[in-house]
Amino acid sequence: MKKSTKYNAALIAVSALFAALLVGGKEALAVLPNIEVVTLLIALCAYVWGPVVVFPAVNVFIAVDMAIWGVNTWIISYFIHWNSVAVAFWLLGKARFRHRAVEVVCVTSLAVVFSTLFGVLTSAVDTLVGFTGEGFFVDFDNVLYRFAVMYVNGVSFYVTQIVCNLVLFAVAFLPLVIVNRKAKLRMLPKDEQTTTK
Repeated sequence: MKKSTKYNAALIAVSALFAALLVGGKEALAVLPNIEVVTLLIALCAYVWGPVVVFPAVNVFIAVDMAIWGVNTWIISYFIHWNSVAVAFWLLGKARFRHRAVEVVCVTSLAVVFSTLFGVLTSAVDTLVGFTGEGFFVDFDNVLYRFAVMYVNGVSFYVTQIVCNLVLFAVAFLPLVIVNRKAKLRMLPKDEQTTTK
């Protein structure tokens, strides 16, 4: 079934809104090391709006970050991590929970797992991959030792991010889901809402 112009325009607008929230939220909190709302916003977008909205938003966010901060190894981590968060929460958004408490525990646990994996992923990428003006290169010398040093050096930042997301998801995620579902009901024709999921 062909989607209406209004439907497509609404999805583009919501995707652009989330991309702007991701960039603005990250930059607004940049002065506070690893206190972040990016995980929450990507998870929320994927959970409620689905892949048609979240993947363009995530990748616009990464592109804008590259324009602001330049190219380096963090790009690899961002593409892997943020798109994985989107996939995981989109899939979790398909589940039907009988109790709100169970839903809170599930989404918060998933956020904590991804926050933990972010530290591992960024340390691994920064250990294995380097960047110079001539491009990326791979270095396997003393990889385990360098990974351990890299990871331990960033532990305080990773713990801060994990605690931040633990609190944000436990307190704010479901209220934001409710608000976004109401907005979705108002913006999209009822017969077309399931296609965003």
